[in-house]
This record gives sequence, C-alpha cells and structure tokens, in this order.
Amino acid sequence: MKMMIDGQKTESGDGKTIPVINPITNEMIDTIPMATKKDVDRALEASKRGLKKWSAVPLKEKEVIFERFFRLMEENKREIIGTLMRESGSSVRNGLFQWQGIPGLFRGYLETAKRCDGKLLVPGTEAGHDGKTEQDLQMVVYEPVGTVLAIVPFNAPLMLFGYKVAPALAAGNAVIVKPPTSNPLALMKLIELLWEAGVPGDALQVVTGAGGDIGDWLVEDPRVDAVTLTGSTEVGLHIAGIMAKRLAPCALELGGNDPFIVLEDADVEAAAREAAAWRMNSAGQVCIAPKRFIVQNSVKEQFTKTVLDAVSKIEMGYDMDVEAELDQYIGLDFSQLKPGKTLMNSLISEKAAIQVEQQIKKTLDQGAKLLIGGRRKGAFIEPTVIGEVDKSMDIARDMEIFGPVMPIIGFDTPEEAVEIANSSCFGLSGCVMTRDWKKGMNLARSIESGGVVVNGTGTYRNMMQPFGGYKLSGTGKEGFTTLGEVVKEKVIVLKGFLQ
Repeated sequence: MKMMIDGQKTESGDGKTIPVINPITNEMIDTIPMATKKDVDRALEASKRGLKKWSAVPLKEKEVIFERFFRLMEENKREIIGTLMRESGSSVRNGLFQWQGIPGLFRGYLETAKRCDGKLLVPGTEAGHDGKTEQDLQMVVYEPVGTVLAIVPFNAPLMLFGYKVAPALAAGNAVIVKPPTSNPLALMKLIELLWEAGVPGDALQVVTGAGGDIGDWLVEDPRVDAVTLTGSTEVGLHIAGIMAKRLAPCALELGGNDPFIVLEDADVEAAAREAAAWRMNSAGQVCIAPKRFIVQNSVKEQFTKTVLDAVSKIEMGYDMDVEAELDQYIGLDFSQLKPGKTLMNSLISEKAAIQVEQQIKKTLDQGAKLLIGGRRKGAFIEPTVIGEVDKSMDIARDMEIFGPVMPIIGFDTPEEAVEIANSSCFGLSGCVMTRDWKKGMNLARSIESGGVVVNGTGTYRNMMQPFGGYKLSGTGKEGFTTLGEVVKEKVIVLKGFLQ
C-alpha cells in the first residue's frame, strides 16, 4: 500500500518497503513504503498549502464532507474490518467496537467546533494601559494551531485515529498521520475514503516508516505545529523534550499500570468476572485496562478462585477464521453483539509476545506464583494469572505488561490499597469496587490518576469526558470538551470602535 502525500499515492523516494505481517499466520499481507527524508519534507511543505485551503472551508461544508465519509465507510466496512483483523490479529468484536465510534467522534468534534465561537470582553471593566477602554471592542477568537502530527498506536488504530484526526480537522488544521508500522492498512484505507469524500490531499496526509526515523524528522521540523501521540512513555518523553525546545504543544497519552481495587464489602464474584473480562480483552493490549489487581486479603481467595474459573473458559484463537467471523457479525452494530465464547486473540507480533513472556518470568523469579497460563505460542500468550505478588515487585509498581496477565496483590486496609495504587510512576486510570459509595468516593479522590471509576473498570471512557493521565501517563486531554488542544486563542482589539 502506498503513502498519501500531497494528493497522490506514492512509493518512498528510494523504493524501500516494510512488510505488514499477519501475527496469527506469520504471512505477509502487504508492504508499506519506508519514507525518506525527502518524502517527509514533501508532506510538510504540502501541509502548509493544505492548511490554508482546509481552514477556509466553512463548517457546514466540512459537515457535508464528513457525512459523505460515513456513507463510504459503510460501503467498505467488511474490507476495512477484515483488513484490521488480519494485520492486528484482533477479533471482529474489537473491529466493530472501533468502527462504531468513528462517526460519533467526527460528528461530536464538529459540533464542538461550531461552539468554538469566541467572545467579546466587556468594555470598560478596567482602566487599561491608557485609562480608556470604554470605547474599545475586544474580541477573543480561535484559529487552527497549524499542522498537527497525529501518531497513532497499534492497539486501537481506528478509534484512536478518530480521537486525533477528527478534532484537528474540525478545527481547520492540516494533519499528517503517522500510522502504526505493524498494522497501518485499515487506517490508511479510512484516510483514502476521507480523500474521496472531499478532504484535500494536502490537508490530510499519511507518511509511513519506522517511527525512530521518520518520527524524529517530523517532530523536529518547525513546520509541525503540534503533536498528538498515543504510545509508550519512552517515546512520549522523547517527543516532549523536542517540542519543549520550541515551545510547541503536544498531547501525550502514554503508559499505564492501572489499579483495580477490591474492598471486602464489594460483590467480589462480580468484580472478579469483570476484572478477568476487561484484562483479557484484546489480549491485554488496552492502555486503560486494569493491570494491577489489589484485593483485600479477607476476600482475596474468593476473588482469585472466581478469576481462575473465568480465565479457564477462554479459548485460544489459534485457528480464528476471519471470513467466518465476518460472515456472522459484519452486519451488526457493536451494541447488538451478545456475549458468547471468549477467544484469546494474538498480540500484535511475536516480538511483543516474547516481551510479555519475559516479564512473566521476571515476576516469577521475584517470588510470585503462576496460577494459570503463562505459555507462549508464536504471537499468542495464554491467559495468565499470577498470585503471591508482593507490593515491592516490579509488576506491582512500574512494569506495565501489555498482554493478558493478571497479578493479584493483597492488602489489609484501604490506606494500604491507596499506597499500592499510588506507588507507580503511572497514573492513567483506575477503579474501586465497593458497596459503600462514600468509601469509594474517598478512595477515588486519593488515587493519583486521570480517571477513577467506582464499581466499574477504568476502561470506562466516553467521548465527552476530558481523557488523559497523571504523572508519566501523559499530558493533555482528548474528548469533545478539549478542542482547545488544537486551536490557538487570539485577542483582537478595535481601538475606539464603540465611539
């Protein structure tokens, strides 16, 4: 598949490519170009023309373009979701979940942009530098920030594309998308549809290649006015350092090691089933999935037993038939899916699975006990539950495992639970399970994270809320209430206008 630069589908300048591999079968699906520095320069130069063009398009015309895009999405639904499943090793359920959110994101951010209407300051509220502000018209207006670089991760490329590109386009920015190298194809097909719908090819572009190369070329260039990234903390810190040198904004949604706290007065069995379901979802490759299961010692045995029962029923998806899954479910909306057998999909790559395997081994070497799972086959990791985890172990603090692994950590008092939860360098999300709402609220206020859910998992996220983390989990927010991340505020004064 080709890059999309300045309205043209193009190979890299030197013809080099990167294979896109199906992690389940290890077969090559397609290739993408390995962009050169000249390719990146061409995209950056085009983005400035695209910015002028797209920022001048009225919101009512943007709305027509977006609605046309949604119709094209429906016409190409099976192809795009099938592509996503093959390149990601993911389930059709995961694909439908991401798919259903895209129209809502584009519509919602456009409605927010319609309300980004500036304001007039009250004349004469203070003396001003010359003592005469009563006749001055002071306007606060909003402008696009410029060219936005959207770096999209592998674990939810369609949904997170929506969270990054929809607000940037709604606000009139030009966008350069850096898709995930491992699974870029479905996302690139969506962008082709946006071009077809009417978004100018210099206002929305795609540059592909290894992030360590083209990422720096893009981020270091002053023609990139803002960066929005979902990715690792290591990469986020690197980008933040570069952007800080020229005081350019960046929104970073990074790593997490989210606590799942279970108090003894909770519905323990319900909490355990929910914990297992959400941790094993998408093979544990969800940034806001619960990752540390902090359970009061008086109910830890009951919690563990229920988790093991739930996990033991998960089937491995070694032989997942993509076409059969599409035949059965492609005509449904995500909300119409009924609970059925749970298949464990693969991780994004065998390399990722090897890393999880090594993290499990490290945890066991530190004294924890393997209760179920732990084995790897290619890019698959069996659903894994680890007991006798001490709060001093790496997995209980700063070692984020991006895979289907549940470490269970005991505690005696709510204060100790908060201490364990806050001992991590991360602070993305978290949850508290309790029948005592007051106690749940007190713990939620004490946990150092960008969001806490009482009696639900930290995976709770809707499009309205300002989503983002504390500490090394990132900076900046995503959500309809945060369009300010991609606009600039300007004051225009008409001196003496009201005379």
